[in-house]
Amino acid sequence: MRVCLVAAVAAILTGPIALAQSDQSGVLDYPASFFADARPNTAYDMIARLPGFSFDDGKSARGFAGTAGNVLIDGQRPTAKTDDLQSILSRIPASDVERVEVIRGGAQGIDMHGQTVVANVVRKKADSTRIVADVSNNMWPTGHMVPAASIQFTRHAGDSTYEASLSQIGNYNDSVGKGSYDVADVAAGTVQHFRAQQKGMGIGWGLTGAATVPLWGGQFKANITYQDSPFRTSTQYASPGDAWAIRETSGSQNGEIGLHWIGPVGGTELETLLLQRLGRSTDRQVSDAVGDNEIFASKSKTAESIARATLRYRPSSALTLEAGAEGAYNLLDGSSIYAVNGAGVPLPSANASVDEKRAEAFAQATWNFAPDWKLEAGSRFEYSVIGESGYTEMSRSFFYPKPRLLLTWTPAKETQIRLRYERVLGQLDFSNFVASSNLSAYGVNAGNPNLAPDRHSQYEASLERDFWGRGAVVVTLLHEDISGVLDYIPVTGASGVFDAPGNIGGGHENQINSQLTLPLDKLGLKSGLLKVTNIWRFSGVRDPVTGRERVISGVRPNDVEATLTQDVESLKSTWSLYFFNGWDERYYRLAQERHSRVPPPYFEFEWDYKPTPDLMVAVAVKDMVRFTYIDENTFYAGPRDLYGPAEIDTLRIKSQARLYVEIRQTL
Repeated sequence: MRVCLVAAVAAILTGPIALAQSDQSGVLDYPASFFADARPNTAYDMIARLPGFSFDDGKSARGFAGTAGNVLIDGQRPTAKTDDLQSILSRIPASDVERVEVIRGGAQGIDMHGQTVVANVVRKKADSTRIVADVSNNMWPTGHMVPAASIQFTRHAGDSTYEASLSQIGNYNDSVGKGSYDVADVAAGTVQHFRAQQKGMGIGWGLTGAATVPLWGGQFKANITYQDSPFRTSTQYASPGDAWAIRETSGSQNGEIGLHWIGPVGGTELETLLLQRLGRSTDRQVSDAVGDNEIFASKSKTAESIARATLRYRPSSALTLEAGAEGAYNLLDGSSIYAVNGAGVPLPSANASVDEKRAEAFAQATWNFAPDWKLEAGSRFEYSVIGESGYTEMSRSFFYPKPRLLLTWTPAKETQIRLRYERVLGQLDFSNFVASSNLSAYGVNAGNPNLAPDRHSQYEASLERDFWGRGAVVVTLLHEDISGVLDYIPVTGASGVFDAPGNIGGGHENQINSQLTLPLDKLGLKSGLLKVTNIWRFSGVRDPVTGRERVISGVRPNDVEATLTQDVESLKSTWSLYFFNGWDERYYRLAQERHSRVPPPYFEFEWDYKPTPDLMVAVAVKDMVRFTYIDENTFYAGPRDLYGPAEIDTLRIKSQARLYVEIRQTL
């Protein structure tokens, strides 16, 4: 085996490869035949098999420009925001895909939307009608079940496409199970033990529709989305002579309408977008114990309106110029109440109405100044006004330039080096302006009307090497300097001091990101494939309470994911084994530290049987070895710089393995 591994490394570093290559440097074409052995059902299945490519679903943020994932469809970014990218790709039958392009470092006529590498799913133009029915169920040993189902319709007719779907959405708490809850009194040296049990699930539904038709010499698309997502969860504690429970009921309803047109105007290409989103959410948490009853309830309404226009001009085959503007209006109207034993507790910013008016202008150029070299340079300029009413009346304005520079060198078709500098502006979460709660962990947070966006200066270098036709290795180094790190600060209200989201000063984060796609035929496993992603993060910020440097709250130090698959032609099947190393997060407040983690390992095994191109049956065992969820909260007698720990509460939940079954039929 050692000889095989040495040979494999040598081949990766020095051996020739056989890759499909487009007429543009840095663009790789993967025809549908490339994925045939895996018998993919959807475009998302094909994306998962791309060498050296790691799927990014995009960011959940206001506006359109900064929320893109790294997959395009027919050269265009999906216009829907409420409908996530993975769901959109999962509704595209693999039989409708002609090829998938991987665009590295940019390409003429392609809007990369701030990504350095994107995949482009190119659909077939032939007329067709497809109806796909999909049913699935998650089943636990206790008899607990969370089913899901969908029916999807796609019609291609000439240059027009019509799409619709109706889905029952099943959501579940991945740490469902039993365990323990220990309350340690540090001063007394005593520990009280409780049995603990967690439950959580929600059954919602979703509706999507879209039509793409020729219009005015270009292409017009209209889309509509509606989602209703309720969820209920509970954690119960019991010991001899004592018991209590924390129950939470939440729900959200979100709707969206989008209009998109792209086409030629004179010698240029014009792309326009109009998007309207409306949302509503509710949350009610009850902690019920003997002599201590706490209730936290909140509700909010949100709205977002976006108008965007982009103009592209190609003076030559080597140069593309792009400029445009985006305007957005956002609104959140939220309220919350908190009561202890029937008595109301005033919270800072318990009720607030927040609105944002934002305008952004941008310009960039993509220039192939030599056969192997490409430069993308440009900048966005953002101006916003955020106003708040309710607990406080105030208005603030911000202006930020956001330059970006990406240099790509492709000395050979199997090798590419990318260098990037970019200033990235974080985005305020409007919900942080209003008081919030997690009674099972940190308790209650106040809202903070004085939040400002965090600012990141990013420096990135990537090396990609493709090999053996189906393999790739990518190593990326990232350093970012952060101004105005968002964390937690103390806020004083009428009823005392509370923690609230706030800016705590400057920080930094370094990342080492490696991705490996390794075909295993030459190592003895026919039609086998190993994909590994490993991300190391090293962050630092000065703690506003203690004055000492620590990690940034919520930043996980390491993520490792590995998937081993094999296509078995004789059985018309594919099996896969998935590994995840778990996660580790720390949070710091004025008089509390929280350490949440899932120690490794997490395993899944799945078998996909595809007796015909139109039928798929999948059976999987999720969480095979049953991970342990650990949530440890250390409460101090006062501010952490002046007092020591007074109480340490530790929740340990042993999760349950679950059986997943899915049947997918294309009609």
